[in-house]
Amino acid sequence: IKTDGSGIVQWSQTFGGTGDDVGYSVEQTNDGYIITGFTDSFGNGGRDVYLIQTDDSGIEQWSQTFGGTGDDGGSSVQQTTDGGYIITGWTDAFGNGGRDVYLIKTDGSGTQQWSQTFGGNGIDAAYSVQQTTDGGYIITGGTNSFGNGSGEIYLIKTDGSGIEQWSQTFGGTGDYGGRSVQQTTDGGYIITGWTAIFGPGSSDVY
Repeated sequence: IKTDGSGIVQWSQTFGGTGDDVGYSVEQTNDGYIITGFTDSFGNGGRDVYLIQTDDSGIEQWSQTFGGTGDDGGSSVQQTTDGGYIITGWTDAFGNGGRDVYLIKTDGSGTQQWSQTFGGNGIDAAYSVQQTTDGGYIITGGTNSFGNGSGEIYLIKTDGSGIEQWSQTFGGTGDYGGRSVQQTTDGGYIITGWTAIFGPGSSDVY
């Protein structure tokens, strides 16, 4: 849905087939909009990462799917400085077992250049990715493969090829997750998400 500055709808578009198709992230690009999510309608079976590029009016220019025979999905997309796209999300089809963080780099036409997975034997998923000033990527999500095993914020830094340089977990003896990450002007990172341990409620903004 595209609105004007007062929230009045200017146009809307839908994408997908006869299955369940969901968009989780959209960004304005140099020539339109880029969308990621998952699709049951297209791809290799189960759910697959769905990437859609549109023009300024939301008319589809192309779409791509990524994944295997398991469930895969995209939760965050950003146009990169080379005109391509970086996508993160989750995969049941690839990786170390269970669910793993999925990182995909494409060119400007949505053709995959490389992909990487991160995680262990548990459930790991990512919800936010950003290109960093050194040409690499910062990713956040959640993991119960590492840390105390009950669910922690997962922060992963990669180089420009998606090779992990380091990772950190944050949390305690409870449920935590990271939903959004951004590089800060001092070269560090700011993460937000949730905690079931701190704060007055059963789950609080962290």
